[in-house]
Amino acid sequence: MISKPKLVAITLLAIAVGLYGVDLDGSLTPTDLADEHIGKVITLNGKVLPGTQYMSPDGTFLTFTVTDGTANVDVTYSENQPINLQDGMPVTVTGKYLPDHTIDSHRVLSECPSKYETENCTVPQ
Repeated sequence: MISKPKLVAITLLAIAVGLYGVDLDGSLTPTDLADEHIGKVITLNGKVLPGTQYMSPDGTFLTFTVTDGTANVDVTYSENQPINLQDGMPVTVTGKYLPDHTIDSHRVLSECPSKYETENCTVPQ
């Protein structure tokens, strides 16, 4: 049986190993990115730059650009394409910031498009 102090030490070590390379400063914008982030897993917030989405012909990866209005960063995503990823829509990307100043993403979260549509919306007067 493992003693309580050893169990605590093992747990802390497992957490430290699991967090290695994760940027704990919170989410960034394209303007915030710097060389110090290269090689780290980051979370980036911005909008999908219109006209930049490209799905490979075989469907194995998606590329697009995230912008904050000041700076842009290219993203490659090889997981399942988000169904509601649309031009100009807010997006949160999590992935590794590479030396070529692009992001190899493993998670893309986009806002629900209905939040930005006014077609079936009643505007208070």
